[in-house]
Amino acid sequence: MGIISVEKANNLLWLGRYSERVYTTIRMFYVQFDKMIDSENDEYSEFCHKLNIPVIYSSNEDFISSYIFDKENPDSVISNLMRANDNAIVLRDEIGTETMSYLQLCLSAMENSKNATAPLMALQNVLDMMLAFWACADDYIIDPEPRNLIKTGRSIERIDLYLRLGTDEHTLFSEYQKLTGRIARSGIEYHEIALVRFSYLIQCEKEDHPETDDDALRKTLIDVLETLTDY
Repeated sequence: MGIISVEKANNLLWLGRYSERVYTTIRMFYVQFDKMIDSENDEYSEFCHKLNIPVIYSSNEDFISSYIFDKENPDSVISNLMRANDNAIVLRDEIGTETMSYLQLCLSAMENSKNATAPLMALQNVLDMMLAFWACADDYIIDPEPRNLIKTGRSIERIDLYLRLGTDEHTLFSEYQKLTGRIARSGIEYHEIALVRFSYLIQCEKEDHPETDDDALRKTLIDVLETLTDY
């Protein structure tokens, strides 16, 4: 795949996936938080089941704290941000120091948010820094291959999260269209049959088989998406 090694391609793809995971899960978490603040019931188990992560939390408050800020929790938002940063560090030559610095600012904003008076409001700074990181990557990474690998990872992760957490069909199809363009330009080896099958399922399955269960269809789409690359 050109001059980029398989190892660096893996790093670039997962830099895109982890950074997108942080951004989208924070945005989706705000919706979940609105349910939790007005309820004494367990409002986090369904969220965990959708993301396929273990339900290890004792209360809504424990979930809010641990899922967002606990570095020892491998499923937490900050753990995923740290993984994104780890990938960025080894990609300094490919993405540039300035691009990498925005991800480090994102990590600092995340750590500062934990001690803020209103931590969830402070998380907006994390979202802003992540957007700045992506904008810098788009503007300053000259080689199109690394850019498209990061964007491919972002699209794969965003589609995965949209399928798990739920979004409308128009938004999902729009993201699928972005993925098809990005993965073709990335230079990455991918399973074309899986992409064709995903295309059929997302466009035709409900039309051809209206009795298809939505949850079953989403699970099938997730399974196919996971076979798209070997990275």
